[in-house]
Amino acid sequence: MENIATNTYDFARIRTTGLAYVDKSAYIHTLANGLMGNQFFLSRPRRFGKSLLCSTLQCLFEGRHELFEGLAINSLPWDWTKTYPVIRLDMAACSGETLDATEALVISTMRAEAKRLGIALHESEPLPAQFRFLIEDVAATSPDGQCVLLIDEYDKPLTRWIGSNEVLPYQAFLKTLYSVVKLTESHQRFCLMTGVSKFSKVSIFSDLNNLTDITMDTRFAALLGYTHDEVRANFPDRLSALAQALDTDVEGAFARLEAMYDGYCFDRSLTRVFNPVSLGRCLDSADMRSYWFETGTPGWLMSYAKKAPIEVDSLDVPEASLGTYEPASPSIPAVLLQTGYLTIKDFEELGRSRIYHLGFPNHEVEDGFNEWLTGTYTDADEAETSAWALACRRAVAMGDTEGFVNSLKSFFSSIGYDLADRLTEQAYQCVAVAILRFIGMYVSAEVTTSTGRIDMVMHAPGHVFVVEVKVASGEAADENAARRALIQIRERGYAEPWRAGTDEVTLLGLTFDCLTHNVGAWIAERL
Repeated sequence: MENIATNTYDFARIRTTGLAYVDKSAYIHTLANGLMGNQFFLSRPRRFGKSLLCSTLQCLFEGRHELFEGLAINSLPWDWTKTYPVIRLDMAACSGETLDATEALVISTMRAEAKRLGIALHESEPLPAQFRFLIEDVAATSPDGQCVLLIDEYDKPLTRWIGSNEVLPYQAFLKTLYSVVKLTESHQRFCLMTGVSKFSKVSIFSDLNNLTDITMDTRFAALLGYTHDEVRANFPDRLSALAQALDTDVEGAFARLEAMYDGYCFDRSLTRVFNPVSLGRCLDSADMRSYWFETGTPGWLMSYAKKAPIEVDSLDVPEASLGTYEPASPSIPAVLLQTGYLTIKDFEELGRSRIYHLGFPNHEVEDGFNEWLTGTYTDADEAETSAWALACRRAVAMGDTEGFVNSLKSFFSSIGYDLADRLTEQAYQCVAVAILRFIGMYVSAEVTTSTGRIDMVMHAPGHVFVVEVKVASGEAADENAARRALIQIRERGYAEPWRAGTDEVTLLGLTFDCLTHNVGAWIAERL
């Protein structure tokens, strides 16, 4: 049975200890052979193999041919006798509580690389100068006067501050530091910077216009992550073991894997790949769980969600809005795409513009995201939330509208006023959808019909709820708003798609009261 590397990102260790390696060396050859240029940037979500890519490139340029025996690159032109010293900076280790602490960690990281490469760091110089001399001195040890520069997780030192003005000093520091990458271009045979996010041209990347961004390049759509064919070819025994554990056949097990961990897309070719870490841990343990969210969710994103509920349904975003954003005032669609919470589901050409349709890549992310949102929005403890969730599921399964609404009221009663004071109609709907999805309801939001958009459609075995949401203030206004909502459902024929089916259909006009910050009046009608 294949040995899977679930927490190892060292190429040499993987190749020398018998761990399974999904061969990406043909892509790496295309990237590194110099025909496309020599300096690149790649953005991918966390836990997607960026560090393993850097490790592989290091071994390649150091000429460790024995590690690449049997891989695709062996049949491609590459001069293994020509080697280069490699500077590899892991910026994931440089996230300090203060700017001074961050700078100290960067110096420590550079000092360690200098020592490994037999170079003395110029520590009497300012930090950017130390970095420049490091690159120049290391390059001077090579016959060609060039070195290889790998900067992994370049954005890690400032990610904890994104969304606030506290990020600005870190942004300025990294802008100055990384300007050295362009200044020393002539000393570099190859350069790759990786990270989760790409910041806009007026930010860190204003001095890095020499880098070729391959983030959405179709040639590298499957550079990181695993395609269907790669999973089937590399893990046949693990797939069989998982099928046995799930009491199904291999095709059934693969379908479950696909729904849970597949679906990431980074370019217009719509190439889909599995999250490699989640898939690997599942195949290793033969246990389907949400592994990706175990690594944590950025605190700044939680703070943002408290300021303004995050709506992730029907996100259609112009291509220009996806590439970059400013750290202090991030574009939420761009952030959610780059960090892996959303992915490209499809796109359309509108004249000279390309519009991308974003959505959750798979069940692992969707379930984890909605659970995280619910925990962010409410102040309830886990026991209370579990009790409400059970009551709500039972009510929906029985077609008990009153029980469902009362459960929803219980959820909203636990929402803190720091969020409730800012809720609009769309925001109430957003919070409700996140809560209902978290507790296991199948909910579609903003469902388009020929006569308009339905706020919510909720499905349960034998039951369909067609819901229209209004916001009102006060009891009398609540009742009128609920009545208007129900009339809108009737007059626009929102329930027509389900009328001919066998499920019981309930029309529900629902209001959220701005004064009580909770569910207000409601009126239900069964077809």
